[in-house]
Amino acid sequence: MEGSLPYEPLMERIHSLCLIEGSEDTGYPALYDIVSKYASRNYAVIYAVENDVAETVRHMSRRIDVETLVESGALTIVDRNVMYSVEKTNNLEGQAILDSWHSLMLKVKKRSNSDGILAIGSAETFFEHHVDPCKLVNYETIVGKKFHIPLEAICCYSANAFSRLSFGDLVAILNAHHSTIHTNNRYREWHPSKFIELARSGLDRALGHELSDLIFKTMKLCYRINDSHIISRPQILEDMLERIMGKKAADATMRYVKDEVRKSVAFS
Repeated sequence: MEGSLPYEPLMERIHSLCLIEGSEDTGYPALYDIVSKYASRNYAVIYAVENDVAETVRHMSRRIDVETLVESGALTIVDRNVMYSVEKTNNLEGQAILDSWHSLMLKVKKRSNSDGILAIGSAETFFEHHVDPCKLVNYETIVGKKFHIPLEAICCYSANAFSRLSFGDLVAILNAHHSTIHTNNRYREWHPSKFIELARSGLDRALGHELSDLIFKTMKLCYRINDSHIISRPQILEDMLERIMGKKAADATMRYVKDEVRKSVAFS
């Protein structure tokens, strides 16, 4: 949660989300620092964020000794379009993707003799191929928040991909993760109740506090919808705003709400 102390998740066996900074052209230095840190502590790292292995090696080599890590088995770099192959996973079906990850993890574990595995993947393929967002939500959900084996998973999203998600899908994806990752390798535990605070803040920015408060009171008194209902089904907030304000005003208001969520999980 927002006020919680930062902690190092090594061996915590958790599923985290990182809203990445950087680009395919410049690389992702913050992710490379995470790779280096885990590899130095006898974790085997599988990195499947970028779509050009040669370019990834070039970018990563500016910060870490990629060749040594790869030769030792401490680092495996995979083209994300191979890891998230549309053809091999039945158009990105969640279980098929997990099976692909599991198969690779077994090979890496056998080769590296590590204490655990860090898997870093990217959601970009879902957006590049215009896959139904429900498939992405399903995939993130079946991954789970915590694991029973020495494994940590980091799912990376670009700001552009994040902005293209509906509010309901965005929150569902966040709810499927234990933590979000921020600068200096800080991890912040995510709680589903957090987005009520963010939704109120977004409505305050869009409409002013008095009108924002009136809308929440209207939902509670007239429609019997309270915070717990919204937490269990986030899409209901967008639906109710559209009913109360009309679609155009609701869409404009929800942009502020989504921006509050983005800022909360941003790598900062």
